[in-house]
Amino acid sequence: MTSPKHGKAGIRSTKGHPGGVRGALRPWSQAAVGLASALAASGAVAQETAGAEPRKPAEDHYVLPTVQVVGESEAESYNTQESSLTRLPKPLVDTPQTVTVVPEKLIEEQNATTVRDALRNVSGITISAGEGGRQGDNFILRGFSAQTDVSRDGVRDLGWYTRDTFNIGGVEVFFGPSSVLFGRGSTGGAINLATKKPVKRSFQELSLTGGTAPWGRVEVDVNQVITDSIQVRVNGTGQLSKVAGRDLAEQNRAGFAPSIRFELSKNTTLDVDYLYQREDSFPDYGHPYFNGYPVSVTLGVPRSAIYGVQGSDTERVNAHIGTARFQHRFGNGLTLTDTLRYGGVDRFSRPTSPRGLAPTDAPTTIGRERYQTDTDNTNLINQVDVRGEFQTAFLKHTANAGLELAWETRDQLRFNLTATDLTTGPNLPADLFDPVPSPDLSPVNKVFSTSNQTDQRTVGVYASDQIELTRFLEVLGSVRFDSFKTKYSSVNNANVTTRLENTDTFFNWRAGLVFHPLEKTSLYAMYGTSANPSAEAGTLPTGTESLEPEKNNIFEVGAKADLLDERLGLSAAFFRLDKTNARVPNTDPNGPPQILAGQQRVEGFNFGAGGLILERWRLIANYTFMDSEIREHTNEYLKGQQLPNTPKHSISLWTTVEVIDKLTLGGGAVYQDVTVVNNPTSAAQALNKVPNFWRFDAFASYAVGPVQLQLNVNNLTNELYYAQYYSGQAVPAETRSASLTGRVRF
Repeated sequence: MTSPKHGKAGIRSTKGHPGGVRGALRPWSQAAVGLASALAASGAVAQETAGAEPRKPAEDHYVLPTVQVVGESEAESYNTQESSLTRLPKPLVDTPQTVTVVPEKLIEEQNATTVRDALRNVSGITISAGEGGRQGDNFILRGFSAQTDVSRDGVRDLGWYTRDTFNIGGVEVFFGPSSVLFGRGSTGGAINLATKKPVKRSFQELSLTGGTAPWGRVEVDVNQVITDSIQVRVNGTGQLSKVAGRDLAEQNRAGFAPSIRFELSKNTTLDVDYLYQREDSFPDYGHPYFNGYPVSVTLGVPRSAIYGVQGSDTERVNAHIGTARFQHRFGNGLTLTDTLRYGGVDRFSRPTSPRGLAPTDAPTTIGRERYQTDTDNTNLINQVDVRGEFQTAFLKHTANAGLELAWETRDQLRFNLTATDLTTGPNLPADLFDPVPSPDLSPVNKVFSTSNQTDQRTVGVYASDQIELTRFLEVLGSVRFDSFKTKYSSVNNANVTTRLENTDTFFNWRAGLVFHPLEKTSLYAMYGTSANPSAEAGTLPTGTESLEPEKNNIFEVGAKADLLDERLGLSAAFFRLDKTNARVPNTDPNGPPQILAGQQRVEGFNFGAGGLILERWRLIANYTFMDSEIREHTNEYLKGQQLPNTPKHSISLWTTVEVIDKLTLGGGAVYQDVTVVNNPTSAAQALNKVPNFWRFDAFASYAVGPVQLQLNVNNLTNELYYAQYYSGQAVPAETRSASLTGRVRF
């Protein structure tokens, strides 16, 4: 038996699927259903003519839920029509916002093992490199950090770690200020991870992957129907991996995610799930810059060169996330969802940052700046959502309202690993071109640097209503109010303790118009806001505790369409995003260190397509143009500069064709323009960039009965480009690599 997400023509239950009935029947399917209906009708007429009693289901027989007959191609389309968010009740084609979804099928075809890998399919996103002990997922959406704007099933997912995809059923990207949906932050957008849930069909899947880095990975996905009202699903993974073309770097992870669904009654369900992810890797902090670009470009430093210390550098993470979700359908379109989550992420990191090129005019050595941090994050969050559809006079409402209560803590301890008896300074020196992986560490001492503790409480209330004025026109109104309280204490290297408190209250809103010239099409205009409090990332720097939150707004106009019986989705939008009161240094020495006097803007447009072009041809593609600018700043030299991590042009493409039965071929391309990584404060400081690049990938799969073989070749041309970067360093991406996956489904 095949999994619901795979296989040839089959039956998809409309119960338990977040989107309900999706798509129209293909012509042959419609004909088959029509014929079946006609035969059933004729049989009923014959019975009645003969005076027989109409047939009724036996009392002890299970009555199947409503089903929809679909073909393989339609079941695996890249066109996702609805979000998994309970507080976004309208289909995406009717939602006045750019939303890009990376579906599970695409993640599987690309063998994308992390959310970072999956987001290569979305233009307008870059990834920041490790900084100050940070690592893990630090996504930049439309030029603004979204490290704290990642949600899992609609609930904020905190912690600095690399998120694996073994339990991910899709990645949803919401562009533009989205505080009405997610609360604080969400400046350039937010990311939601839709996890795999139990379904009413038993299946088992095992996959084994081997790659040339070398690397190996195993994944297990088992769904078991215990009774008609209880289903259990277990996902697991284990991975041991080098990184192709990067000496020493490792990405080793393991994960376990059981979940269970109880149907307490016909209209009531309870889902309970738990996620554990373990990481034990060698962190890669890449290459420094020289003459405006990374040294692997300007000086010819081998892309494989890593300045970390073998046997000492490490990144160890333990993430635990437990969730319970209660849902009750009252009837008449009214649904209550209550989600309770407790999560904890413990992260120990001992990386090496490349700092201090010498000599300055023609460098041959680099300093190894080393430190270790121990960071513990916990969160306890409860979200209550009520959504429903109702009529007032001639107006049809699709509304939702909710309450969010959150308690978050963060503890961090940092030590500097300082070489105190060297004439070269506190950093161990290394050959820039051929660094020794195991230097003498005897001169290194562990010196206390800082510690800090954060306690944060959030109360958020939100409501939204999308009203159909006519069959052609809808209006949307959304509001959210947040109270965000932070208590923060820090101890510096002189053992001086600083205690700070801050309570921010902010109100955000969104308004939109949606016009439907044809069915399954929309033209829209939207204006929305968001807010960035000073303590958004879990720290509260001195001098910012009295500042109001930064405020952002976006104006977007666009068009969307679901075509070819909803198998193909198209979208296009023009947007303008403004940060109206950015935090900037104060030039008045008698005033606070920072003031809200900056202005930043990102504007541009994007296009997207995803779904089935023809019966056997799938495509997902998107393009984003961004023009960014610092419009106001207390430093005149900064005015007019681009925002870092905001490439003007970015493209993503993936396509597959089933050339014959069971054999599918495909590939993809990613392009990114030259990208600025810093903002020089004077002419004496260099403007650093990473170069533009094209990356090409290839894919092939062949199925033999329940066994599928899949070949992936990444970076076909062996392009030197940088997967992560910020002002301090850029991390070279993997070289050409290949992997072979064997997948068994039964």
